[in-house]
Amino acid sequence: MQGPVVVGVDDSDTSLRAVEWAAEEARRRGLRLSMVMAFPAPSPDSAFIWRQEEIDRNPRAALDRPAERATSLAPGLDVDRTVVTKSAPLALLQHAEKAAMLVVGLRGRGGFPGLRVGSVAYRVAARSPVPVVVVGPEPVTGDRDEIVVGEDGSSPAERAVAEAFAAAAVGPGAVRVVRAWSPPVFPVSTRGFSSAERAAIGAGEERSLEQRLAPWRDRYPSVEVRTEVVESRPVAALVRAARGARLVVVGASGRHALSPLTLGSTAHAMLHRSPCPVMVVHAP
Repeated sequence: MQGPVVVGVDDSDTSLRAVEWAAEEARRRGLRLSMVMAFPAPSPDSAFIWRQEEIDRNPRAALDRPAERATSLAPGLDVDRTVVTKSAPLALLQHAEKAAMLVVGLRGRGGFPGLRVGSVAYRVAARSPVPVVVVGPEPVTGDRDEIVVGEDGSSPAERAVAEAFAAAAVGPGAVRVVRAWSPPVFPVSTRGFSSAERAAIGAGEERSLEQRLAPWRDRYPSVEVRTEVVESRPVAALVRAARGARLVVVGASGRHALSPLTLGSTAHAMLHRSPCPVMVVHAP
């Protein structure tokens, strides 16, 4: 049995948007929605220590609004609530072990003003064994019911394409696969590439992309596939393609650690620049 869609909840507006996105996705996939609120207990030497019943009651009351919002968007959705006395990243990562995916807001109520990506979102995206969707302040549904994914021939990209097709297959929508390329750089040469040479490179990238997508077209014949091969930097191409999309999927190049390079430059940049929710997936 597939696990639930787990969403991290606090009392921020971004958290509520994450709940909205998670509820819609759980409905599409026919899964349970599991709301998790982390409520770290005070240290033993604190001047005041809440009683356990206070720790249980107050956060659970704070879950009423997001639970009502989730069921209003997806009537009949099975929603459960969990309050844990530990840090938010640790709580969510522990729940990820039995989840289909994690959903978090881009920023919660804490952290430093001016930072676009909060520490919880970054830590969870960097370490989760299941796909993580990071939802920002923009509307959670785009103008186009389209899943955008970047493909560059790498192993992380292959996992991202798999998740993009799976997401498109459960709801009406298409997959837009973006491959960005740049002409090779020869340090000893100052000669630029002619338009004919650039066209030849682009045609080769298109053929390569079609070969990579052939198995996915066969596996998901009902999913409409749109391809976009452009001479561009990857992040710039994905940002353009993601405007108005329901979701953009990127592969992480790291291995579930906390190094600044864990997510890879493209996934890291998309968390900061994407105009729609971002799904981050790690290669197995």
